[in-house]
Amino acid sequence: MFLRQFHYLTALEKEAHFGRAAERCHVSQPSLSSAIKSLEEELGIPIILRHQKFQGFTEEGKRVIKWSKRLLADRAAMMEELAIMQENLKGHLRIGAMPMSSPVLPEMSRIFSERYPGVQIDIQFLGEDQLTLGLMNFELDVGISYLDQKLPARIDTMPLYEEPFHLLLPDNDWLLDKKTVSWQDAAELPLCLLSPFMHERQLMDAAFKTVGHTPMPLLQSNSIFQLAFHVMAGEIATIVPQRFTQLPGTRGRLLEEPIVSQRLGLMWVKGDPQFPMTRAFVELMEESVAQNSFPEPN
Repeated sequence: MFLRQFHYLTALEKEAHFGRAAERCHVSQPSLSSAIKSLEEELGIPIILRHQKFQGFTEEGKRVIKWSKRLLADRAAMMEELAIMQENLKGHLRIGAMPMSSPVLPEMSRIFSERYPGVQIDIQFLGEDQLTLGLMNFELDVGISYLDQKLPARIDTMPLYEEPFHLLLPDNDWLLDKKTVSWQDAAELPLCLLSPFMHERQLMDAAFKTVGHTPMPLLQSNSIFQLAFHVMAGEIATIVPQRFTQLPGTRGRLLEEPIVSQRLGLMWVKGDPQFPMTRAFVELMEESVAQNSFPEPN
């Protein structure tokens, strides 16, 4: 068996179509189909459910897919390990991130690129479930997310910093006399908020509940950037992590009574040995935290 056969299988899982999988692997469709058929014969099991077109994978095939991802990840890790030994790490660093981590990502990228200029950084914004799944499937090297969630036992974490929620106001006369504001103050303003299914919104709703209020926002969105743009445009406020309060045309005020904070940190799959690209990133971030490279914003 050959590594390219496992590449073909993982591509077929992603595309669910022989033709698109072949294009993804830069081979002809007959070449891809033949290679997978040869693998089935060598393993002595059917991997693919066949009819007129691709129908999915057999139960044995699903198990082969999992092993294929691990084999390909191990092969990539070996190459990265050798590159580090030669002080010549190259390749791709695949980061899965929550949108809330956006303000700190440029600093992370700068720190890593200065140490490893031959590595291309690929950042994908994902929800919590997608991020965890990407790590478990070896499709991501590291994740950046909030750490107040229950994670699988295979996931290791490292805190980066903690930040409280702030009220983001347009540059008008609202609450000008206050350096901090309460959740009750926020409840009396026209608001745009994150969508109800989002983890951060649920924390906000719980805080509003402590002051006997159920928010009825004028606008909801799953994009914190869209909320910030609405605040920048005029007469509406929103709630954001502290690092989103330094936007033009806006003012930030700490929300208290109660103060609600979240810990943001790294996530990665435990391994012995640890994947080199993951280890390189984690070690650099450990150094950065020790040097206070992620201070609280002013």
